[in-house]
Amino acid sequence: MTDPDTSVPRFNVHTADFDELPDGSGWMKLLFESPDGARKAGSFKEPGVFHEVMPYDEVLFAIAGSTTLTVDDAPPFELSAGDVCYLRKGQRVTFDNAEDFHDLSIFMRYDEQE
Repeated sequence: MTDPDTSVPRFNVHTADFDELPDGSGWMKLLFESPDGARKAGSFKEPGVFHEVMPYDEVLFAIAGSTTLTVDDAPPFELSAGDVCYLRKGQRVTFDNAEDFHDLSIFMRYDEQE
């Protein structure tokens, strides 16, 4: 939702209508996407286990539930409601999201020269 008086994108993560992700793995509500796609922010509900080599930097803030992350070969750690972490492009991450895991994420992609 965008406020017509201020043009500030906003929504309530607990009451917003979420869209199903294209691959059917969960739901999302996009808050912002830059015209070039280099920056995005949104809220996600994605239960299950996912393996990813991070294609961008991500700030992940847990809103509800919990997830266990394994980054590269380091010991796993848990994030639960109120926890936040910063993941860097190129890291190998396994997300083991509980059924009730809900997060707010900010994705940032930079030029290779930066």
